[in-house]
Amino acid sequence: MRHRFKSIWLGLLAGALWAGADVQARAQQAATRADAAQDRARAAAQVPLDQLPPHFREGARHTLDKPTVFSRGPAEAFACDPAVYYYFLDHPDRAVNAWRRLGAKCLTITDRGNGRFGWADEYGSDIVWETVYRSPGLRIWYAEGKARPSAMLPLVPVRAVVLMHHVEGRDRTGNPVIRHQTDMFLRTDSLAASLASKVMGGSPARLAEQNLGQLQMFFAGLAWYLHRHPERADALLQESMDAAPPGRPAGN
Repeated sequence: MRHRFKSIWLGLLAGALWAGADVQARAQQAATRADAAQDRARAAAQVPLDQLPPHFREGARHTLDKPTVFSRGPAEAFACDPAVYYYFLDHPDRAVNAWRRLGAKCLTITDRGNGRFGWADEYGSDIVWETVYRSPGLRIWYAEGKARPSAMLPLVPVRAVVLMHHVEGRDRTGNPVIRHQTDMFLRTDSLAASLASKVMGGSPARLAEQNLGQLQMFFAGLAWYLHRHPERADALLQESMDAAPPGRPAGN
């Protein structure tokens, strides 16, 4: 099993900068923009600001009200043990270790304590995020920091609110499945967005969505793989065995 994961947050930021810089071109696509505005409003309405930790509310409100870009990932369904899926949502650093044991190329995610996780690189990027809300069908992550989306760009401030929607169900054969989809609100420097448009290629309308697809794959792929190969759980989750037995990890 081979896969390459660049920094999830760096990829999301790059997509956001590209998309944010392309507002004028996309302004001609009125119908598409109207649909996106409706999706954005519905997603924002699902964030219970009054239930978020107080010190996150203002940043989350500004990000939801005036994002540089709003994007939605693909709707996906996959067989898995839901407890394993939730475990990886709660422990992305251990998901990185598991992917590496499967041969994937991943940058490091570190546990910074008290439910906070971070990613940094040698160019000064430093993004920290944590779960600020959870319910039976929704996780909300709040992220902030600075990132350099390209070697040719300066560090830019970034805030993001990511909604991970997830629903448990059964497939036709009775196997447990998860259906999930992400919504992302990302706010960053508009001047950096303008500069990014000069140095980044690709389709701006698809770039942010593709990176959300990668984020979803990061969690779904492992849960699916362990459902198909439960005998690999000990090897892939070695550092977690004392805290959580295979098949029913702690954290939920």
